[in-house]
Amino acid sequence: MTGRILVADDDPASADLLVAFLQSHGFEVATAADGNRALEMGTSGEFELVILDVHMPLYDGLEVLELLRRRYVLHPIKVIALTADLSESVRAALESIGIDCYFTKPVDLALLREEVARLTAA
Repeated sequence: MTGRILVADDDPASADLLVAFLQSHGFEVATAADGNRALEMGTSGEFELVILDVHMPLYDGLEVLELLRRRYVLHPIKVIALTADLSESVRAALESIGIDCYFTKPVDLALLREEVARLTAA
């Protein structure tokens, strides 16, 4: 597997785990520690997939997702959301904005790997 992935998470331990896991599967990975940086990097055109924490400082993941969807109308970037709060309101917001997939934390890495493979193969 190859591909360039952006991991946007303000928790360094979570980000480090995801980076190590994805790199071990052949992906090139960059990180963003807040929503502002995630938006800046996510709109650069350098990434085929963004793994996005829903709750981050500056812009939260929902705002970043919405802005990414506006930017890439014709060729949407793939986005996986991660959240500890998968209440009905968060789930509905993610789905209405057009999330490709979402997982609750802690993430099942085997399932994440399958979803990353599916989204980067498309």
